[in-house]
Amino acid sequence: MVLSPWLGSLSGKIELQLAKLKLRLYLLLTHGHFKGWERRVLFFRFGIPLVLKRTDQVFCTEADALRFLNRAVPHLPIPKLIDSFELDGATYTLMTKLPGRPLLEIPTLESDQLAPIINDVLYILEELWRIPQPASFNGRVMASASGDGLLHPVGGYEDFGGPYASTLDLYKGMIMNPAGVSSEIMHTLAEDPIVWVHTDLRMQNMLIEKGRVTGIVDWEWTGWLPRHWQLHILRRPGPFCVGAWVRYWLFEHHFDDTIEAAYTASTTEGVLTWPI
Repeated sequence: MVLSPWLGSLSGKIELQLAKLKLRLYLLLTHGHFKGWERRVLFFRFGIPLVLKRTDQVFCTEADALRFLNRAVPHLPIPKLIDSFELDGATYTLMTKLPGRPLLEIPTLESDQLAPIINDVLYILEELWRIPQPASFNGRVMASASGDGLLHPVGGYEDFGGPYASTLDLYKGMIMNPAGVSSEIMHTLAEDPIVWVHTDLRMQNMLIEKGRVTGIVDWEWTGWLPRHWQLHILRRPGPFCVGAWVRYWLFEHHFDDTIEAAYTASTTEGVLTWPI
C-alpha cells in the first residue's frame, strides 16, 4: 500500500519518456514538422504507408474515432489506428496511409465518372448508419467515440457542446425562440435516427484512385448526431464542396423520406440559427 503512490508516479514518468521517445522516432521518419493548424499531418518517408497526426486536445480525438470504427466497420476504407499517445496536452495518432488523391484535386468530373464515386459514398454512409450506438451512450447525441461532446455549430465550431440527452435537447440549445417552432417540426426532427456522422465529409477528405473511393479521412470530431446533419454537410456549397459533386447532392439525390423530412424541417426559418 505504501509503494502504490510511488509506483504510480514511476509509471507516469515512464509513460512520459516513452511518449517523447516515440515522437522523436516518428518525426525522424516523416517529412517536415508540425506547424499549428497549417500542418497537423505528417507523411512518412521511404515509402512507409503511415501518417502521423497531431490534435491539440486529449479528448474527442482521431484516435478515439478510429479505435471505435476499426472495430465496428473494419471493411470500410478508413485508416487503421496503429498507435496513439498524449504529450504536452496534445494527442499524436499514428495511422495507415490510404491510397488515392483527394476528390478536390481531380479536375472536372463527368457524370459517368461521378456515378461510381457517388455509389461508393452511399455504401459507406449506409454502413456507418447501421452501426449500433453502444448501450452506454443511452441515445445521447452530439457525442464522440470517447463519450465527450463535439464541436458545436453555435459560435462557428469554435467550442464544444454536448453530449445531449436527445435530438430535441440538441435543437433546443440552438433555436433562438423555441416557442416559435411548431411541435410538428420538432417531432419530425426527433423522428430521424441518431447515427454516426462524418462532420467533414467533403471533397478534400475523400480519396480517389482509378475512379473509385479508396479512403475517407479526417475522423476527429465525428460522432453520434442526427442522421440529417450529414445532408447539411453534403449539400452546403463551399471551397471544399463544389461543382458536379455538390450539385448532385443538392438537386439529384433523394434519401429516404424520414431523413429528407427531417432535413427540410431543420431548414425551416428559426430552427437553425447557425449553419451546420
